[in-house]
Amino acid sequence: MIAAIIPAGGASERMGAPKALLSYRGRTFLRAILDACDALGLERRLVVLGYDADKILAEMDLSDATVLRNPTPESGPIGSIRAAIGAVLNHPVEGVLVWHVDRPHVAIATIETMLDRFRQGPQPIVVPSYQGRRGHPAVFGRAVFEELLSGPEDQGARAVVRSDPSRVAVVPVDDPAVTEDIDTPEAYKGLLRREDTR
Repeated sequence: MIAAIIPAGGASERMGAPKALLSYRGRTFLRAILDACDALGLERRLVVLGYDADKILAEMDLSDATVLRNPTPESGPIGSIRAAIGAVLNHPVEGVLVWHVDRPHVAIATIETMLDRFRQGPQPIVVPSYQGRRGHPAVFGRAVFEELLSGPEDQGARAVVRSDPSRVAVVPVDDPAVTEDIDTPEAYKGLLRREDTR
């Protein structure tokens, strides 16, 4: 089983509002990603909340996901990833898809390509790239769970990805969204403008 981890615990300081609750194609960012995970057949979905947890829970029905709280929100996404991995460590999970809440526009086909590559092996880490630039989401296999749990906090998951290039499968995709963080009002307006012109 591959589980989906959706870190949604940031302070959203640059955005000025919880990114999880921003609207995209008639749904919140968080709901768009959860629906995509459902379409991908990822039955185990872990949403990790932090600073805006109470507001998000008050406005969204997350009964179709396991909701966790990042016990150290100041640590950033790695704290959320660790909380979620800790929750699946003793379950039959072979890998996790880490899909940050500020990328709801990544195409389902992109994720399918990445998951297929992960299942082919042997590399335990799969990252997408667009025009030679690496991006997110990423897939991490059980073989690197302990490293994610114990690596340097200031480097997060990057330290695990960079420690041994031979175990990273880089998958070229035709999807610029993998390199785009929607974490400022300007980036969000740009996303909405692109949607309006479709």
